[in-house]
Amino acid sequence: MALVVAVGGLAIWSFIERQSLVVVTEPLPKVTIVTQDPRSRLAAAWVRLLTSAQFAPTVVTADKLDPNDDGVLVFCDIARVPATRGRAVVFIGSTLASDPGVSDDAIQLSETMSPLLARLVPGFEFSTRRTEVALLRETSRMVIDARWRGNARAAVMHLEEGNKRYVWFGFDPDALNNPDDSRLHLLLRTAFRWAAGQPISDGAVGTLTVEGRRKARAERFAFSVDRLEDPRLFSIRMTNRGTLPLQKPTVKVWLPPGVTRVELAGDLIMRRGATLQREPDEAACLISLPSLGRNEDRIMKLKVVKERDGAAASVASR
Repeated sequence: MALVVAVGGLAIWSFIERQSLVVVTEPLPKVTIVTQDPRSRLAAAWVRLLTSAQFAPTVVTADKLDPNDDGVLVFCDIARVPATRGRAVVFIGSTLASDPGVSDDAIQLSETMSPLLARLVPGFEFSTRRTEVALLRETSRMVIDARWRGNARAAVMHLEEGNKRYVWFGFDPDALNNPDDSRLHLLLRTAFRWAAGQPISDGAVGTLTVEGRRKARAERFAFSVDRLEDPRLFSIRMTNRGTLPLQKPTVKVWLPPGVTRVELAGDLIMRRGATLQREPDEAACLISLPSLGRNEDRIMKLKVVKERDGAAASVASR
C-alpha cells in the first residue's frame, strides 16, 4: 500500500510539475543595419530580404549608431566597424577580410550539424545568378555553413569567441533566384536567433549523421527547446508523430553564449531514461532517450549550472 501511495504521489507531482512549465516565447531579435551610405543598394537588398523573413530591420549610419541599443547589428558597406560592446554582430560581404570575385550559380549548405543550419535539409542548394561578391579569407576558427558550389569558397560563416558571436553572409540578396524560399528564411531566422543568444535545437534518430537527421524528418520526429520563466531553465520536448517507435531519438541543443555546463532537472518521471552528453567545444549538449513510442510526448527540463564570467548577468536578465 505504501508503495502504491508513493508511486501515485510521484505521478501526481510529475503531472503538476509538467503543467507548471511556463514557456517564454522569444521574439525574433531586433535587427539594425549599419552602413556608411543610407542609399546603399546592398543595404536596401538586405532590408527587403530580412523583411520577407519576418524581421523588422532598421537602417542607420555608423555615426548615428546608439552603443546602448540592443539587438543584432548588421554591418553592410562599411569600411571601419565601430566598437560593439559585446553585442551580436552580422557582417555582410567585404566588411570582413575578403577578396573580390565572382559567385557561382548555387550556394550549397554544409552537411555538418550547425546552429545556423538546424532543421534544414543537409546539403540543400539555393540557386543564384553569377555576380560580383566578396570571397572570404577563411581562418581556422571559422565554421563554414555554406559554400559556393563551384569554387567551394565560403558563402555563410559563423564564429564564437568567448561570450561573443559573429555571423557572415557573402551572397547578394538581389542575385538570389528565389529570395522568398521558406528554407532561406529559416536559415536567416535561425542565424540571427543564434547570434542573439537564443537556444537552437536540431534532432536525429539513431545517430547524429546526415542519415540520422533525414530519418528524423522521414519518421516525423518533432522536437523543441524553449526558455522557461526561470532564465536558467529550458524545456526539451520530444514527440513521435509517426506510426512506428523511434529508436534513440536525440536532440542537440546549442546553448546561450557563456553557458559551460548544464544538467537534466525535474523529477524522476521526467528524467527517466534520458541521458545528457556535454559538448563544451561547441557550447552545446545532446539529450537522448532509448526510444520514443508511437504518439509518445516527452518533456524534460534542462538547468544551467555553470557559466563563464560575464555571462551570468546576461543569461539571468533574459
